[in-house]
Amino acid sequence: MSDKPINQMPLFISPRQSSLISVIPRKHATPAGKPCGALEVCVLGSGSGGNSTVIRLGETALLIDAGFGPRATDKRLAEAGLSLASLRGICLTHLDQDHFRPNWPNTLLKFGLPIYVHVSHYADLMRIPGGAELRDAGLAHSYNSLPFEPMPGVTASTVRLQHDREGTIGYRLDTHAGSIGYATDLGHAPPALIQHLAGVDLLCIESNYDPDMTLASPRPIWINRRNMSDSGHLSNEQSYQAVRMISDASPTGLPRDVVLLHRSSQCNHPAKIHEAFARDPHLAKRITLTEQRTRTRWLGVHPSAVVDAT
Repeated sequence: MSDKPINQMPLFISPRQSSLISVIPRKHATPAGKPCGALEVCVLGSGSGGNSTVIRLGETALLIDAGFGPRATDKRLAEAGLSLASLRGICLTHLDQDHFRPNWPNTLLKFGLPIYVHVSHYADLMRIPGGAELRDAGLAHSYNSLPFEPMPGVTASTVRLQHDREGTIGYRLDTHAGSIGYATDLGHAPPALIQHLAGVDLLCIESNYDPDMTLASPRPIWINRRNMSDSGHLSNEQSYQAVRMISDASPTGLPRDVVLLHRSSQCNHPAKIHEAFARDPHLAKRITLTEQRTRTRWLGVHPSAVVDAT
């Protein structure tokens, strides 16, 4: 496998360019040769101890992030009626250990499971023991700004987001059965993200901390400053505002479901999240909170009305 990226387009979508991004039109007739079946989401766990979400389209499945080890992931997949053998690929937002555990390469090689990373994270993947073996086996794929297909019937388009040194990646997954937006570990929600995720049927987005709880926590000051910076995480208020902006930029009633990720165990509480979202009763009814130690139920994606591409 060459270490050249899947495509060669520019790496960044700037806020100035974001006005050019429109809702991706889709027709819900099943394309020839593509899998049939419902589109569903199950968050296997989300928090500072590990993050992983499984996307199922019919009989095929895809992970976003692998922040639990292979054994723990297989156990949680089994609880959801799947297994590692059910997976067709893993898409990473970034390579922090709570999003990709470094003990995955042998399992990926065993199952012939491809992994997809942004070109800015490819060197980090190669530095992990077993990364070069994944490359040589043709399983390490890099991408930049063009859409790609990590699983039959799923088109992934991405946007770069600010987080720590290398940033993180927000995903939009479009299928014949609906669309999913996914963004976590971002210090703020730029216009490019709002436009990129406008019109998705189900939105997964971070709601990490409450500012008052953060300032009162026993964590070191430098960690709190990092988490509350534009390169850190989204607060409940920032998450609420981002969801409101995505909803305002979408057809009426979208997103139908909002899954809130990466809640801090020390610096947040479900009551704080509900308080933030209670200002919009329509949005408040749509939210699902995730947990670190337990998975969510399967959330069905209910596609919006057909959008005529012409």
